Amino acid sequence: MTTRRTLFVAVAAFAGSLASVKSALAQAAQEPAKQADFLFVQTAKAMTFDKSASKLTLNGVSPVTVMFSDRPERIAANMRTAAFVPFWSKGKDSFLSDPPNADISIVEGDQLRQIIAVLQDPHCRATT
Repeated sequence: MTTRRTLFVAVAAFAGSLASVKSALAQAAQEPAKQADFLFVQTAKAMTFDKSASKLTLNGVSPVTVMFSDRPERIAANMRTAAFVPFWSKGKDSFLSDPPNADISIVEGDQLRQIIAVLQDPHCRATT
């Protein structure tokens, strides 16, 4: 049997819960929204490197660039490589202002070599 005292206690507890929810929502509204950090994967059948110009050229590049994020979001997606390259210089936190590094994995026979490079000024040219 519910008494008035129990009902008033329940209403007071509910009102207190609403106040704490409103406080949490107000605090969340003041904090900037968290954004996922993405890693991008591009593959190619071959590459050449011009040491004198420090220029890496990927040949037979996949038409799709894969992207994914780490925990807690765990988002995965992809986009056309031709659409990805123009994003290089867009936005306040663009790759143009803070060039990304890359792991270049080279498989020759049964040997794997890895090189870390800083990527700058990408170009995408149409292939026939």
